[in-house]
Amino acid sequence: AVVVAPRETVRDAAALAALVSSAEVSVMQATPSLWRAVLAEDLDLSRVHVLVGGEALPSDLARSLTGRAASVTNLYGPTETTVWSTAAVVDQNWADRPTVGTPIANTQVYVLDAALRPVPAGVPGEVYIAGDGVVRGYWQRPGLTAQRFVANPYGPAGSRFYRTGDIGRWSPAGSLEYLSRADDQVKLRGYRIELGEIEAVLAADPAVTQAAVIVREDQPGDRRLVAYLRGDATGVRERAAALLPDYMVPSAFVSLDTFPLTPNGKLNRRALPAPDYGLEAAGRRPRNPREELLCGLFAEVLGVEGVGIDDDFFVLGGHSLLATRLISRIRSVLDVEVAVRQLFETPTVAGLAAALDTTTATRTRLTAVRERPARIPVSFAQQRLWFLRQLEGPSDAYNVPVALDLDGHLDVDALRAALADVVARHESLRTVVVGADETQAHQVVLAPDRAAVTLTVEPAGPADVDDRVRDAAAHVFDISADTMLRAWLFPTAPDRQVLVLLTHHIASDAWSRAILVRDLAVAYAARVAGGSPSWSPLPVQY
Repeated sequence: AVVVAPRETVRDAAALAALVSSAEVSVMQATPSLWRAVLAEDLDLSRVHVLVGGEALPSDLARSLTGRAASVTNLYGPTETTVWSTAAVVDQNWADRPTVGTPIANTQVYVLDAALRPVPAGVPGEVYIAGDGVVRGYWQRPGLTAQRFVANPYGPAGSRFYRTGDIGRWSPAGSLEYLSRADDQVKLRGYRIELGEIEAVLAADPAVTQAAVIVREDQPGDRRLVAYLRGDATGVRERAAALLPDYMVPSAFVSLDTFPLTPNGKLNRRALPAPDYGLEAAGRRPRNPREELLCGLFAEVLGVEGVGIDDDFFVLGGHSLLATRLISRIRSVLDVEVAVRQLFETPTVAGLAAALDTTTATRTRLTAVRERPARIPVSFAQQRLWFLRQLEGPSDAYNVPVALDLDGHLDVDALRAALADVVARHESLRTVVVGADETQAHQVVLAPDRAAVTLTVEPAGPADVDDRVRDAAAHVFDISADTMLRAWLFPTAPDRQVLVLLTHHIASDAWSRAILVRDLAVAYAARVAGGSPSWSPLPVQY
């Protein structure tokens, strides 16, 4: 049977995970962005064969999927070749040699230079695809058809191949490696977007004299469209939204007096400044505890300092993937069932709070954080991991590592103090799970003075640092006794070192890993300056 997820279900990671589970899905295809959202719901993928396509597969996501799914296959191919053209089996070593694989049946793939000559293995070129999957052309667009569907000199007489606009190269083993786009076309959350189309709409606005649009990733895993304008930016977002699909409307609009240029006079896109998402909200402040919690959750997910109750989630940089994260946080903190659609209809704290008052989904307390019971129960995900530990014994299979390359002088004492600050701030990092059997398992939150975090400093040479990092990532936690954070520092030169942060999945995931890195940077900066970190309040304590 084929299970087609409705559009509303796809936009709601929790609902999609429930559908996959209830329908006993054995094969599922999704973009990397959607897979990230699904993994956050702790869906059991042990019997699911995962297909990934539509965007480049990040290495960290590949590792997460291979650790949880029955199998993982990375797919590549544009719509014009109906629709996948190459496939690669993803395993634990895939991150060391990322590839989109080899052609599927009845498909031929070429990597050619500007004269349509094959390039040697290891040399970048443009990817062309031929075979039975290539379509006839674009409906009623003969010019574009002639540009993209060109004669194939390597196939039968009269055959054509499709010019993808992608830059790739062949590996020595004969697999195709995707590198970049040859033009301004990008893939974002599964959509193929021509940046030039957005720039044309913005430049046509009477208040704008120049426009440029790029994709930024100022936070790991969070890619956003950002527009840069010369002129009056007032009202530009609203006018652009009336002409563009919602997924093509930039998350941020930055006004510049002049655009940075390269030495030869072209726009220097790399020098365009990061948008300032960190300004304190200037709108109305929360009027009750529920709105205060919602403001905190909005700010947490968006990565900003503060949010007013009238600030629009999407104007502040939100997009569909962040919307699913916000809804998941609202469900866990406020204990209320709310659809992602509601956020799109009422994207402000004031509007969402009012909508929650009038929906039948609001059946539980919304005005206060739940009180912590004397015996803290485990979540379903924690119970599963605890059970697997009893069944399989201690293992590194559920470790969540991150390795950071650091340049410049590092104050090791300040780093130790910063690690202690982060563990004191986040109770999940000092929470252990104990119990005699599955029915008695429960959480115990250790006091900060009982939750010492270990920082191991071991000099390493450039030749063996990768092996040392892998050994650190293979550390086995005792989830019934250990602090759920360990750190290793491998100095490779007087001013260079690799920092490895390791947590267990029972206490963290990919999203919280990014928060860990952010808070560690804040704490380290404060300790180097001789003080202690000034944290913004956490929106939830239990």
